[in-house]
Formats: sequence, C-alpha cells, structure tokens
Amino acid sequence: MSGVAVSDDFVRTFRLDTAGVRGRQVRLGHALDTILAQHDYPQPVSNLLGELIALAALLSSTIKYDGVFTVQTSSNGLLSMMVADVTSTGALRGYAEFDADALAALPAANDENSAQNLLGVGHLAFTVDQKLGSNRYQGIVALEGASLSDCAHNYFHQSEQIATVIQLAAERSNGCWRAGALMVQREPADGGNNRPLGHEAWPETLGTPLVDQETEEEWRRVAVLMCSVTAGELLDPTLASDRLLLRLFHEETVRAYSPRPLTFGCRCSRDRMEATIKGLPRDEIEKLIVDRRVIVTCQFCNKTETFGELELDAIYAA
Repeated sequence: MSGVAVSDDFVRTFRLDTAGVRGRQVRLGHALDTILAQHDYPQPVSNLLGELIALAALLSSTIKYDGVFTVQTSSNGLLSMMVADVTSTGALRGYAEFDADALAALPAANDENSAQNLLGVGHLAFTVDQKLGSNRYQGIVALEGASLSDCAHNYFHQSEQIATVIQLAAERSNGCWRAGALMVQREPADGGNNRPLGHEAWPETLGTPLVDQETEEEWRRVAVLMCSVTAGELLDPTLASDRLLLRLFHEETVRAYSPRPLTFGCRCSRDRMEATIKGLPRDEIEKLIVDRRVIVTCQFCNKTETFGELELDAIYAA
C-alpha cells in the first residue's frame, strides 16, 4: 500500500496480485457537490446522476485517451437522459433531463424512485472522443437491471467480456453531496470470454470461464468480498482508501497506486456558444429572441451568455 491519505475527489488503481485481479476506487466530495449544487435537481435525480458521474470517473481510468470520456443514459422513463463526462486531465461535469411534474407527483420514498423505474427502457452509451481527429469509439448496451451498477455489469458482460463487479453509491449528507465507486475485474489470462461472477445479475449458466479451477475460485472469493462493501464505506471521507481496501481484501496482497485527483470543470465558453448559434438556422434563433436578445445557457454548469441582435448579425455574417 502506498500510504497516501486522500479523502475525496480521486480515482485510484489497485491490484490483488495473488488473485490476478485489478481494481479501481473513486470517491467524490466537493467536486460532485459543486456539480449538483448548480442544478438543484430532485433528490432521486441527483442520486442517480451522482452515481453516473462516479461511474464515468471509474471507467475513464481504465483506458488511455487524450480528450473526453462520456457516459450517457437515454431512455423513455421520467429521467429521460443523464450525461457525465471526464476529461483526460480529470475534469468532471454532468447534467440530467427529466419530467419534473411527473417526478414531483411520486411519493418521496417509494420503489418507483428506483433506477429501473425512473430510467425505463433505453440504453447506456460509453464514448471516447480523442483530440487531434483520432477515431471516435462508442459502446452501447441496453439499460437492464435494477441499478446503474447492473447496467455497467451488462456492458462488460456483453461488450468487453471481462468478469467485473462494480458497486456505486451517492447521497447527500450534512448538506453536501458525495459519491463513491469500487470495481474489481479478473485479469484475463488469454483475452477470452470471462463472465462476471459473484454478482446476482449473472446466472451461473452464462458463458464458460477459460481459466483453471483455482483461478476461478480465487475470483469468486474476491467477488463475494467485493459485494460486501456498504454504501457507507464507499462514501465515508474518514475511511482512508488503504483502510477500506485492507478491510475488504485482508487475505490478499493489495498493491495500491497513487490516487489521481478529480475536480469539477466545464468546457463551455462564449466562443463555443457562438459556434452553437451559428450551427442553427437563423430563423430558429429569431424565434428565441426576447427583448432584442438571445440568452444561451450551458446545460452542464448553468452559465449564461447574452447575445444582442447586432452580435447575432455578426455571428451569421462571419
């Protein structure tokens, strides 16, 4: 273990060498609270968006990219869309779209507020946008399961075929939003098909492991230990990362690496908003003019910019 003490806003890689397992941990505090405070969403929406942002931070750390990694849900439920993205420098942001009236009509504490019911039928998409014109990568999987964790498991099972267990949590405590995420993955010895074991979402009949029995049993044991982690442990800023990993995997040799910092960061700017305006037909923009001006609002951070009629003329003349 590295002995580095970081309580919030980080993603960290670790390995269980003897078990052949790699993992990631994310804990968000101030960065997430900054994002959600800009929107004042209803609690069920903030809970799920907090989990999605933690998931984006978690998965972004598993790939090498120079640009933006995005996780997005799109569905027919009351919570019709959520977007979270992470830059290669660790800047986070996110927003959600939902039916405010229908959501307000739901009881405050009800099973209808579960991820499955709020999202409905749709898909979960993972996108990597590289700088310098590199190829864009996107993976899409159906929104299946009772939670976002289940949906992520579904992606790894169908697309990556890597045995994976993910736990997510988000809540508001003492007036501040927090989120946590933990993931373990079996390192495939041959790059073959490995099913996500140790999680109830994956029946024992799915797939055939291409590993020996001892390795299979090691993975099952680690997966069971992983599933024992509580939301409180994922979110607790006083529980150091090293302590949590040792608590969960005390029978393993845990090798943890230095944490990578995460922060809130929005890439909006007046220039980007001008480009958005220019990309729309002039007659559509004319319909948005009120008091001889158009107000453009960033969906991610709620920053607004005002463009007068003369400025609009200049934008379309350029």
